[in-house]
Amino acid sequence: MQDSEHKDISDPSYNAADFRVQLAGGRLRWFATILAVGSVGLFVYLLTQGEKAELDFPFHIRGRAALWTVGVAFIVWAAVAVANWKSWFRRKRNAS
Repeated sequence: MQDSEHKDISDPSYNAADFRVQLAGGRLRWFATILAVGSVGLFVYLLTQGEKAELDFPFHIRGRAALWTVGVAFIVWAAVAVANWKSWFRRKRNAS
């Protein structure tokens, strides 16, 4: 039996606790950080565009809807990044 961090999703014993360990265990720290920084940059750009702001991928949204969509994505990626960095720092401190 594998530990939660390396368990395959097709394993019948895979559960929500395993998903949480994989999501916030420290392995996604750079990926989530880069996406959070990109999201905040896009958020600021859309904020400066006002009602002319629009996103065309994967669907077409304009104005405040585009701003809110990117804002929510930023919050999610920032939360994942913070959780991963905290876990990584905790693991590194405990290993020393």
